[in-house]
Amino acid sequence: MAICKVRVIGGGLSGCEAALQLANRGFEVDLYEMRKGAGKTPAHKTSNLAELVCSNSFKGLSVSSAHGLLKRELRMLGSFILQAAEKAGVPAGESLTVNRELFSAEVEKLIAESGRINLIGEECTNFADNIPTLVAAGPLCSDFLTQKIIKQTGGKKLHFFDAIAPVIESDSIDYSQAFLMNRNEKGETADFLNCPLDKETYFEFVRLLREADSVEEKPFEKNELFEGCLPVEEMARRGLDTLRFGPMRPVGLGKHYAVIQLRAENLQKTLYNMVGFQTRLKWGTQKEIFRLVPALKNAEFARFGQMHRNTFLESPLILDNSLKMKNTFFGEGSIFGDRSPKIYFAGQITGAEGYTEAVATGWYAAWNMANELLELPQNLLPVGTCIRTLVDSITAPNEHFQPINFNFGLLPRPENLKKNQKKEFLTNQAQDELKKWILCPASCNFVQCAPSVIPA
Repeated sequence: MAICKVRVIGGGLSGCEAALQLANRGFEVDLYEMRKGAGKTPAHKTSNLAELVCSNSFKGLSVSSAHGLLKRELRMLGSFILQAAEKAGVPAGESLTVNRELFSAEVEKLIAESGRINLIGEECTNFADNIPTLVAAGPLCSDFLTQKIIKQTGGKKLHFFDAIAPVIESDSIDYSQAFLMNRNEKGETADFLNCPLDKETYFEFVRLLREADSVEEKPFEKNELFEGCLPVEEMARRGLDTLRFGPMRPVGLGKHYAVIQLRAENLQKTLYNMVGFQTRLKWGTQKEIFRLVPALKNAEFARFGQMHRNTFLESPLILDNSLKMKNTFFGEGSIFGDRSPKIYFAGQITGAEGYTEAVATGWYAAWNMANELLELPQNLLPVGTCIRTLVDSITAPNEHFQPINFNFGLLPRPENLKKNQKKEFLTNQAQDELKKWILCPASCNFVQCAPSVIPA
């Protein structure tokens, strides 16, 4: 078939990666970035493509770390943004840290030199056409685009504020200090792991929460909290017993002074969520205070709690595992009319938190989109890889869905895997699965069209 024009909305990390990958596959790309024109966001300070709003670090490089392994995959897959980051790198030990201005300049150079990307410095407002579109608008997308997504998805599947509780790796929990039980023993199976505290420990726990330093709110996040979703430290400051009548209530769980409930975050139960413990505490403070709980004295955190302004989809309902919008959202009443255009999403708007995760979902959505438009067989990355596991974690059914970073706890593993074997096994599994995928006949078009691939 003839190569068609595609549209990418958003000039951040995921949008630029997606645009460059699509151009590399031969597509003509219209890349929309409203900050290149009159559009602004509360968080960005420049009009540069791929501006790093928060930290200038892409985190660890070693494959023994989750983010290092994720970068290894992107390096093997020929990520343009990762290559730009490495060119703009500054000395920072075992992490990939960049000079912000040089990094953005490298990305803008790649976009300009691609020969197939038309950078449009305005907000994309025309959805009436049938141009295949990849939305990578980031966590602060425009009001216009937000309203379009709300209308398309029925109005209840777009969220505007993260209220994320910490997630703990299951093999770091002291099970001798915890017990499985539903409140009042309801249900046939126990869905909660309960971590009790005695009176003395509870009082110390509350004292530390009340005195702890929180992350400073950004100006555009002021007054975003509501009574049904207060940070745990704010609840503690409202009274000594507030938590005992809230997320730490022991009622129906035996004779304990207070109890923290953990709920499995995934089917394998390799990760547990601290129920009701959304927080704005600094990460180091969270680790110090939450390890006061006897069952969590050696807790390893796959994700720390956070609360911040963030527009994100309820991806399990809206996206399939290729990051394409499900066909159930098209048809009568659709802003696209009776047509079912090809709409993909990538980046933080999907619920994938973090810089490297944004790049990864940009690569993945562009790969799948290109295969569909070129009428090639769907060729998803294998399940044991970091990128596929990350995507599965944000698109699998989940009634408690919240954004997440990639972490080792997401990767599939044998049930009898010993803790001291975990990282080595998961690292080897991910790299081996990706190597086999790159070399398999179904991926030959990938090798041919992506000469920038860095060999394993």
